[in-house]
Amino acid sequence: MNKQIKYLLCIATYCCLLIKPDTLGAQTLDEELKTCSEITVSLIRLQCYDRLAKGPEVSVAEASNQPKRRSIFQRRTKTEKVVKEEQLSTDQVTRTDASDETKSENIIEAKENFGKVIENEAHEISSKIIGQFTGWDGDTEFKLENGQIWKQSGNGFLKVSMNNPKVKIKEGTFGGYILSVEGYNSRVKVRRVK
Repeated sequence: MNKQIKYLLCIATYCCLLIKPDTLGAQTLDEELKTCSEITVSLIRLQCYDRLAKGPEVSVAEASNQPKRRSIFQRRTKTEKVVKEEQLSTDQVTRTDASDETKSENIIEAKENFGKVIENEAHEISSKIIGQFTGWDGDTEFKLENGQIWKQSGNGFLKVSMNNPKVKIKEGTFGGYILSVEGYNSRVKVRRVK
């Protein structure tokens, strides 16, 4: 404890000797900055810079005649307002044009186009494989109950014997599609043929 007090007293004395109050006002800002930069003790150097920042010599820049730039947040909020207005107008047009019949047609169309490269398609389908399913061995075709035909495109082997098993086909993380059979932990990469 006594060492800390002695240390603080030494620092205070050093500050008083190094920075003379009578010449501080007479120095220019550059000279004061140079004086502060010559201080080796980081705490004292920081205090010196703090005193310069709070001093009366540091003046506030005058306002220019140029128009103020908007901050990023102000620009962003204006952009968001424009986007929201566009979305609202689009939603209103969609509500007036859409009916129950067109909605059901869109759902059927999305299932029929699953696996084809089309925007706004479904990300997963569930169906059954027609007939006896014996697994996959590298070049297997999967005929589904919904009329789609998928072919194995990835390596893999699964040996089972099932009748009309349920399957799910999902979009893969890096493209392509993954087929999985209900009740089994095996999956295989597939592509749509028909």
